[in-house]
Order: sequence, then structure tokens, then C-alpha cells
Amino acid sequence: MNICYLIRSFNTRAGTESYVYHTSIAMAKLGHRVHIVSLTGKGRRVFKEQENKIFFHQVKLATNPLTRFFRLERVFPLFVWRYGKSITKVLRPIIQNRAIDIIEATDWGVDAWNYLHERQVPVCVRLHGYPGFKDEFDKKTLKTWPKKYIEWSMQRKHILSADLVTGVSKSYIDLVRMAWKIREKDIQIIPIAVDPNIFHPSDVFRENKSILFVGRLEKSKGIEILGHSIPMILKIIPEAVFYFAGEDHKRNNNKQTWSQYLISKYGKRNIVYLGSMQTEELRRYYQTSTICVVPSLYEPGGTVAFEAMACGCPVIASRVGGLEEVIQDRQTGLLVPPGDASALAGSLRELLQNEQLRQKIALNALGSVRKNFDINIIAQQTVDAYAGAIKLFAEKQKSKNGQ
Repeated sequence: MNICYLIRSFNTRAGTESYVYHTSIAMAKLGHRVHIVSLTGKGRRVFKEQENKIFFHQVKLATNPLTRFFRLERVFPLFVWRYGKSITKVLRPIIQNRAIDIIEATDWGVDAWNYLHERQVPVCVRLHGYPGFKDEFDKKTLKTWPKKYIEWSMQRKHILSADLVTGVSKSYIDLVRMAWKIREKDIQIIPIAVDPNIFHPSDVFRENKSILFVGRLEKSKGIEILGHSIPMILKIIPEAVFYFAGEDHKRNNNKQTWSQYLISKYGKRNIVYLGSMQTEELRRYYQTSTICVVPSLYEPGGTVAFEAMACGCPVIASRVGGLEEVIQDRQTGLLVPPGDASALAGSLRELLQNEQLRQKIALNALGSVRKNFDINIIAQQTVDAYAGAIKLFAEKQKSKNGQ
């Protein structure tokens, strides 16, 4: 099978990009060929031993002088329009020369909206979500006129027109149905997967009383809530150390970033900012930290939780979205109400001081991930979904052509 992934950006370690990267490798190992089409990321990713099966194509986005002169992009989603046109232009020769069987696009990138008008092969839309989406939906700003409403319409059509739609969790699929008023479309759950060859426990000494946060340092990831819980922890456990790994963001509208603020408030002895990390470096922190904390206000799936669990690191997470579906409270992790700093601090204190509970949770979580979320299992599940979409698409084409 020849598979083509469309993704707007491919130069960071973010959730969607991590998904495409690891899924591409898993597909190549199953014997399939993979093409990745993106605006960014050329030369940034290495596909060891799979160079003859995974191919990268970079999109060149033509600039529009009207956009710069009149600043129309602030009012209309011209970038999405130009990006869609550019994707279609790049796809034509790839499909013709490489015999692509199926294309997968992201929901937030609306990558295939233009190509869907002339599709020659079936298109799958993968529901990943984007930062702030749940907040926009709750505050009813998802469809504000005109730019947001046009983007909303494009995303809705993108999903409705797809030949296959998959989502990372039931929770997120239900949210998508409400947000884009989609009831009639069948959506398959294909959860986040973890590669056991990459994320696994080790015999390295696990640091005592260390808390690891992985992700963008921004409000939607619960950085503010975790910040409020830190003094509650340090009051009882002054030797606790908080490690932060991920892209640093400005704190509210302040000049300080979140890492700068936390270090200035609590000191370098208790706060360590690691920056954005390579997979191998990040794995080492999963393997050596006492706890991994995922205090997100909403998570469609929760890649960080899966990776930590696979490395034998106990997880404390918000009781939201996909996290609630994969973590069984007090069995494979601890769940706390989203936005509740006191509850988060209480769970952190309990787990830091209870080694027996940590070991129980770590062992149960490792077994759950290996049984249900191994990338080799999920990759085959994805291939089966692709095969079904390809077959149905071929039957529709024959019927359309009167054969």
C-alpha cells in the first residue's frame, strides 16, 4: 500500500507531528510505502533504515501580495485557501508517479479541503484537535464571523467529504460531532499508539521526588494550574524538583515566559527548564522521573501520558477527554478534576510519598499500554481501516462510471 500523509508542519515534536513520524515508521515496517507532504520539516527528521520506504515532499506556498498589502489574512482565512491549493498542486504528480492508494489529512490543518474537489484516491481525515479548540467551543467563539465562521465551514466540509474519518478517542469524536454539527458521519476510533522499541522502562535509577511536565508551556496544557500547585508541594516536600520539557510560551500577556516566571518565583533548585527535547533525551526523563504530570484543561488523546506509562513512569492527569478513557483512576494512574490546583497538589503529595502505590500504578499502566496501545497493533488496525476505505471508494467509482 502507498500512503500519503498531509501535515502543515513537520519540524517539531508536537503530538500530531509525532503521530505522523512514528506511524510512518510503523507502516514502513509493515511493508508499506509512505509519502509525507508538509510546508516545513525537510531534513529535520531521520527515518533510520526506512529511507527507501518513507519519502518527504515539501510544499512551497506562493505568497499573495494582496494578503500583505491589505492584511486580509486577519479577516479571511486566505492562508488556508493558499495552502489547500498548494497541496493539490504537489499531490497531482505524486499520485500519478507513485500510485498513491490513500491520503490522510489532519482535521486542524484542513489539508485536503481543496483536493477533495478532484480526488482520484480516497481521503482519510484524522481528528487530532488543536490547542484552545475546546475553549473556543465552550466560549462560543468557534464560529465568530467572518474568519472563524469560514474556517469552521471549511473544517466541517473537510470532515463530511472525507472517505474515512478516524479519531483518537470517543470523547473527542463526540466533541467534534457537537462542534461541527456532524451526526450522520461514521467515525472510527483509532487511539494513540506507542512504539515499545522507543518508549520502555530501563534499569536506570529513578530520581526521588522529581515531577516531569512535557508539552507546550501554555494555559491549555494546565501550566498555570501546575504553577499554583507548586508552593503547596514545596511546603510539605521542599526537596521536590519540577522538570519542564517543551516549547516555552509567554505567560498571559507578560514579557516573561512561563519557565522564566516559575524559576524567578521558586528558584533553579526546584524548577528546571529542559527546553524542547529529542525523543531519546525525553525518554530518559520518562525513565528517571518519579511522576509525570499531565494537568491539561482538555486533551483529545494525551500522547505524553501514553509515552510516560510505556516508560514505567506513574502519571497524574486531568479527568478530561481521552485521558479519562485510557487511565483507570488509582489503577493505571491518578485522575484529578481539571483546573483544580489543590486536588493536583494532593495527588502529587500522595504519589510522591507512597512508593508502593507508585509501583502498582507503573506496573498496571505498562501492562495496559503494551496490551492496548502498542503501535504495531494500532498500525495494523489503521491499515485495515484504510483497506476498507479504498475498497469502498473503488466500488463507488465503478458505480459512478456505470461499470
